[in-house]
Amino acid sequence: MKKLLFTFLISSSFLNIQADPKTIANEVDFVISKMWESFVQGDHKMFAETMAQDPDMVTFGTDASERWDGWDELQDSVKDQFEAFDILNVKRMNKKVGLSKSEDVAWFSEIVDWEFLVEGKKQTIEGVRYTGVMEKQENEWKIVQFHSSVGVSGQVIAY
Repeated sequence: MKKLLFTFLISSSFLNIQADPKTIANEVDFVISKMWESFVQGDHKMFAETMAQDPDMVTFGTDASERWDGWDELQDSVKDQFEAFDILNVKRMNKKVGLSKSEDVAWFSEIVDWEFLVEGKKQTIEGVRYTGVMEKQENEWKIVQFHSSVGVSGQVIAY
């Protein structure tokens, strides 16, 4: 009986071990890095592995018309993007990751410079702002929402 009780106490204590926030931040960053790498590789399957694929996810791109409701709309657009241009490089800067107290929700923000080819011409877009929310689903981090924008020079409304 004592051995059984001791085993139970040891097992239950493992259930309460908190993961190191740095380790979780690294896991989250790995998924974000994989998402960007999917653009460089033009690999839709890799992109899909980073996303929650939920029908109620909402995603915003940089163009005024780019609002994708649900996974199906987003994946169709990403496939079109992969066919329209080749990403040469994605440079990530000012990365920040936050973590909920429950450690099953994370959020991120970063600035990204894109270098790509369109119709054989090299182009760059600098300073694209990305924010997103991730959720741990079935023991894997998945992006459930993201928003991208390009800032305007000056203020839209002075204050």
